[in-house]
Amino acid sequence: MTPPDIPNFRDAGGLPSGSLRPGVVFRSAQLSELSRDDHQAMLNLDVRSVYDLRTLDEAEHRPDEVPSSIRVTLLDVLADRPHSGAAAVASLVTAKQDRATVEEINAAVGQGRAHELMIETYRHFVSLPSAHASYQRLLTDLAMNDGASVIHCTAGKDRTGWAVAVLQRLCGADYDDIVDDYLGSNAEMERAYRPMLDAFATEGGDADALADMIFVKPDYLEATVALMHRDHGGFADYLTGPLGLDPDLMTVLRDRLT
Repeated sequence: MTPPDIPNFRDAGGLPSGSLRPGVVFRSAQLSELSRDDHQAMLNLDVRSVYDLRTLDEAEHRPDEVPSSIRVTLLDVLADRPHSGAAAVASLVTAKQDRATVEEINAAVGQGRAHELMIETYRHFVSLPSAHASYQRLLTDLAMNDGASVIHCTAGKDRTGWAVAVLQRLCGADYDDIVDDYLGSNAEMERAYRPMLDAFATEGGDADALADMIFVKPDYLEATVALMHRDHGGFADYLTGPLGLDPDLMTVLRDRLT
Protein backbone atom coordinates (compact mmCIF):
# COMPACT_ATOMS: atom_id res chain seq x y z
CA MET A 1 0.00 0.00 0.00
CA THR A 2 1.14 3.55 -0.70
CA PRO A 3 1.99 5.36 2.57
CA PRO A 4 0.67 8.86 3.19
CA ASP A 5 2.80 11.81 2.09
CA ILE A 6 3.59 12.88 5.64
CA PRO A 7 7.10 13.88 6.79
CA ASN A 8 9.02 11.01 8.41
CA PHE A 9 6.10 8.60 8.05
CA ARG A 10 7.56 5.11 8.06
CA ASP A 11 7.00 1.63 9.39
CA ALA A 12 8.50 0.80 12.78
CA GLY A 13 8.61 -2.92 11.95
CA GLY A 14 10.54 -5.10 9.57
CA LEU A 15 14.03 -4.66 11.05
CA PRO A 16 16.70 -7.26 10.17
CA SER A 17 16.52 -8.53 13.75
CA GLY A 18 13.64 -8.91 16.15
CA SER A 19 10.04 -9.73 15.38
CA LEU A 20 8.16 -6.42 15.22
CA ARG A 21 6.09 -7.06 12.14
CA PRO A 22 5.46 -4.46 9.44
CA GLY A 23 2.08 -2.77 9.23
CA VAL A 24 1.18 -2.65 12.92
CA VAL A 25 3.02 0.47 14.19
CA PHE A 26 4.04 3.51 12.16
CA ARG A 27 6.02 6.57 13.18
CA SER A 28 5.51 10.08 11.87
CA ALA A 29 5.99 13.80 12.21
CA GLN A 30 2.98 15.85 13.32
CA LEU A 31 -0.28 15.09 11.53
CA SER A 32 -1.53 18.62 10.90
CA GLU A 33 -2.52 19.90 7.45
CA LEU A 34 -3.06 16.47 5.92
CA SER A 35 -4.51 16.13 2.44
CA ARG A 36 -7.52 14.03 1.46
CA ASP A 37 -5.09 11.56 -0.12
CA ASP A 38 -3.18 11.34 3.17
CA HIS A 39 -6.41 10.53 4.98
CA GLN A 40 -7.24 7.78 2.51
CA ALA A 41 -3.74 6.34 2.71
CA MET A 42 -4.01 6.12 6.51
CA LEU A 43 -7.35 4.35 6.20
CA ASN A 44 -5.87 1.98 3.62
CA LEU A 45 -3.18 1.08 6.16
CA ASP A 46 -5.96 0.29 8.67
CA VAL A 47 -4.76 3.00 11.06
CA ARG A 48 -7.21 3.18 13.94
CA SER A 49 -5.21 4.92 16.67
CA VAL A 50 -2.84 7.88 16.80
CA TYR A 51 -0.60 8.69 19.77
CA ASP A 52 0.54 12.30 19.92
CA LEU A 53 3.62 12.69 22.15
CA ARG A 54 3.86 16.48 21.81
CA THR A 55 3.34 19.04 24.55
CA LEU A 56 -0.14 20.41 25.08
CA ASP A 57 0.96 23.75 23.59
CA GLU A 58 2.33 22.07 20.48
CA ALA A 59 -0.83 20.02 20.01
CA GLU A 60 -3.10 23.04 20.46
CA HIS A 61 -1.05 25.14 18.06
CA ARG A 62 -1.10 22.51 15.30
CA PRO A 63 -3.75 19.91 16.10
CA ASP A 64 -3.85 16.56 14.37
CA GLU A 65 -6.18 16.43 11.38
CA VAL A 66 -6.99 12.78 10.81
CA PRO A 67 -10.09 10.90 9.65
CA SER A 68 -12.87 10.96 12.23
CA SER A 69 -12.73 7.18 12.59
CA ILE A 70 -9.18 7.37 14.02
CA ARG A 71 -8.83 7.83 17.76
CA VAL A 72 -6.22 10.42 18.83
CA THR A 73 -4.61 10.22 22.28
CA LEU A 74 -2.38 13.03 23.55
CA LEU A 75 0.47 11.75 25.72
CA ASP A 76 2.52 14.77 26.80
CA VAL A 77 5.92 13.18 27.42
CA LEU A 78 7.54 16.47 28.48
CA ALA A 79 4.62 17.84 30.53
CA ASP A 80 6.87 18.13 33.59
CA ARG A 81 9.45 20.21 31.69
CA PRO A 82 7.57 21.84 28.78
CA HIS A 83 9.71 24.98 28.56
CA SER A 84 13.16 23.64 29.36
CA GLY A 85 15.98 22.13 27.36
CA ALA A 86 15.44 21.59 23.66
CA ALA A 87 11.74 22.46 23.89
CA ALA A 88 12.61 26.04 24.81
CA VAL A 89 15.07 26.49 21.96
CA ALA A 90 12.64 24.94 19.49
CA SER A 91 10.30 27.87 20.08
CA LEU A 92 13.11 30.21 19.05
CA VAL A 93 13.64 28.34 15.80
CA THR A 94 10.02 28.88 14.77
CA ALA A 95 10.20 32.62 15.47
CA LYS A 96 10.68 35.22 12.75
CA GLN A 97 14.38 35.16 11.92
CA ASP A 98 15.27 38.83 12.13
CA ARG A 99 18.73 39.80 13.28
CA ALA A 100 17.83 39.86 16.98
CA THR A 101 16.28 36.42 16.78
CA VAL A 102 19.33 34.99 14.99
CA GLU A 103 21.57 36.33 17.72
CA GLU A 104 19.24 34.93 20.36
CA ILE A 105 19.32 31.50 18.76
CA ASN A 106 23.11 31.62 18.46
CA ALA A 107 23.35 32.44 22.16
CA ALA A 108 21.06 29.54 23.01
CA VAL A 109 22.61 26.84 20.83
CA GLY A 110 26.21 27.85 20.20
CA GLN A 111 29.41 26.49 21.76
CA GLY A 112 27.99 23.01 22.18
CA ARG A 113 24.86 24.09 24.03
CA ALA A 114 22.49 22.59 21.45
CA HIS A 115 24.12 19.20 21.82
CA GLU A 116 23.92 19.44 25.61
CA LEU A 117 20.26 20.44 25.43
CA MET A 118 19.44 17.44 23.27
CA ILE A 119 21.24 15.09 25.65
CA GLU A 120 19.27 16.65 28.53
CA THR A 121 15.98 16.18 26.67
CA TYR A 122 16.72 12.54 25.86
CA ARG A 123 17.48 11.85 29.51
CA HIS A 124 14.08 13.32 30.36
CA PHE A 125 12.50 10.44 28.43
CA VAL A 126 13.51 8.02 31.19
CA SER A 127 13.56 10.38 34.18
CA LEU A 128 10.39 12.51 34.09
CA PRO A 129 7.21 11.20 35.72
CA SER A 130 5.25 12.61 32.78
CA ALA A 131 7.41 10.54 30.41
CA HIS A 132 6.88 7.42 32.52
CA ALA A 133 3.11 7.94 32.47
CA SER A 134 3.02 8.68 28.75
CA TYR A 135 5.09 5.71 27.63
CA GLN A 136 3.26 3.43 30.06
CA ARG A 137 -0.10 4.46 28.59
CA LEU A 138 1.25 4.05 25.06
CA LEU A 139 2.47 0.50 25.63
CA THR A 140 -0.66 -0.48 27.53
CA ASP A 141 -2.92 0.84 24.77
CA LEU A 142 -0.90 -0.83 22.02
CA ALA A 143 -1.34 -4.18 23.73
CA MET A 144 -5.13 -3.83 23.46
CA ASN A 145 -5.51 -2.13 20.08
CA ASP A 146 -7.01 -3.44 16.89
CA GLY A 147 -5.67 -2.32 13.55
CA ALA A 148 -2.54 -0.22 13.05
CA SER A 149 -1.31 2.69 15.15
CA VAL A 150 0.73 5.84 14.44
CA ILE A 151 3.09 7.32 17.03
CA HIS A 152 4.24 10.89 16.42
CA CYS A 153 5.62 14.05 17.97
CA THR A 154 6.65 17.20 16.09
CA ALA A 155 9.30 15.76 13.77
CA GLY A 156 8.87 12.10 14.67
CA LYS A 157 12.51 11.70 15.68
CA ASP A 158 13.07 12.26 19.42
CA ARG A 159 10.09 11.50 21.69
CA THR A 160 8.84 9.19 18.95
CA GLY A 161 12.35 7.82 18.43
CA TRP A 162 12.52 6.58 22.00
CA ALA A 163 9.01 5.10 21.85
CA VAL A 164 9.83 3.16 18.70
CA ALA A 165 13.19 2.02 20.10
CA VAL A 166 11.40 0.60 23.16
CA LEU A 167 8.94 -1.31 20.99
CA GLN A 168 11.68 -2.66 18.75
CA ARG A 169 13.77 -3.76 21.74
CA LEU A 170 10.73 -5.37 23.36
CA CYS A 171 10.38 -7.43 20.18
CA GLY A 172 14.00 -8.56 20.32
CA ALA A 173 15.72 -6.23 17.84
CA ASP A 174 19.49 -5.82 18.13
CA TYR A 175 20.65 -2.44 19.36
CA ASP A 176 22.63 -1.73 16.18
CA ASP A 177 19.52 -2.30 14.06
CA ILE A 178 17.51 -0.03 16.35
CA VAL A 179 20.10 2.74 15.98
CA ASP A 180 20.19 2.34 12.18
CA ASP A 181 16.42 2.70 12.02
CA TYR A 182 16.49 5.66 14.42
CA LEU A 183 19.05 7.42 12.20
CA GLY A 184 16.66 6.99 9.26
CA SER A 185 14.98 10.22 10.37
CA ASN A 186 17.99 12.22 9.18
CA ALA A 187 17.21 11.85 5.48
CA GLU A 188 13.78 13.41 6.06
CA MET A 189 15.23 16.14 8.29
CA GLU A 190 17.76 16.97 5.56
CA ARG A 191 15.01 17.36 2.99
CA ALA A 192 12.72 19.37 5.26
CA TYR A 193 15.19 21.63 7.08
CA ARG A 194 18.24 22.15 4.86
CA PRO A 195 16.76 25.30 3.24
CA MET A 196 16.06 26.74 6.69
CA LEU A 197 19.58 25.92 7.90
CA ASP A 198 21.13 27.52 4.81
CA ALA A 199 19.03 30.66 5.27
CA PHE A 200 19.96 30.77 8.94
CA ALA A 201 23.65 30.58 8.04
CA THR A 202 23.23 33.38 5.49
CA GLU A 203 21.77 35.56 8.26
CA GLY A 204 24.81 34.92 10.43
CA GLY A 205 23.40 32.01 12.37
CA ASP A 206 25.44 29.09 13.68
CA ALA A 207 23.86 26.48 11.41
CA ASP A 208 26.11 23.66 12.61
CA ALA A 209 24.98 24.21 16.19
CA LEU A 210 21.33 24.44 15.17
CA ALA A 211 21.73 21.21 13.18
CA ASP A 212 22.49 19.43 16.46
CA MET A 213 18.83 20.02 17.34
CA ILE A 214 17.42 19.07 13.95
CA PHE A 215 19.28 15.85 13.20
CA VAL A 216 19.42 12.74 15.37
CA LYS A 217 22.71 11.31 16.58
CA PRO A 218 23.65 7.95 18.08
CA ASP A 219 24.85 9.53 21.31
CA TYR A 220 21.40 11.03 21.93
CA LEU A 221 19.84 7.59 22.05
CA GLU A 222 22.85 6.25 23.94
CA ALA A 223 22.33 8.91 26.64
CA THR A 224 18.79 7.63 27.23
CA VAL A 225 19.90 4.00 27.33
CA ALA A 226 22.78 4.79 29.71
CA LEU A 227 20.51 6.62 32.14
CA MET A 228 17.94 3.83 31.93
CA HIS A 229 20.63 1.32 32.98
CA ARG A 230 22.04 3.59 35.69
CA ASP A 231 18.76 4.55 37.34
CA HIS A 232 16.50 1.61 36.54
CA GLY A 233 18.83 -1.38 36.18
CA GLY A 234 18.22 -2.15 32.52
CA PHE A 235 15.48 -2.50 29.96
CA ALA A 236 13.35 -5.13 31.70
CA ASP A 237 13.49 -3.28 35.01
CA TYR A 238 12.62 -0.01 33.26
CA LEU A 239 9.44 -1.59 31.88
CA THR A 240 8.34 -3.14 35.16
CA GLY A 241 9.67 -0.32 37.38
CA PRO A 242 8.94 3.29 36.38
CA LEU A 243 6.58 2.23 33.58
CA GLY A 244 4.81 -0.22 35.88
CA LEU A 245 4.05 -2.77 33.20
CA ASP A 246 2.81 -6.16 34.30
CA PRO A 247 4.79 -9.07 32.77
CA ASP A 248 1.53 -10.58 31.50
CA LEU A 249 0.69 -7.35 29.68
CA MET A 250 4.14 -7.32 28.08
CA THR A 251 3.49 -10.83 26.81
CA VAL A 252 0.19 -9.67 25.32
CA LEU A 253 1.96 -6.68 23.76
CA ARG A 254 4.67 -8.85 22.20
CA ASP A 255 2.06 -11.21 20.80
CA ARG A 256 0.15 -8.27 19.36
CA LEU A 257 3.22 -6.74 17.73
CA THR A 258 4.71 -9.98 16.38
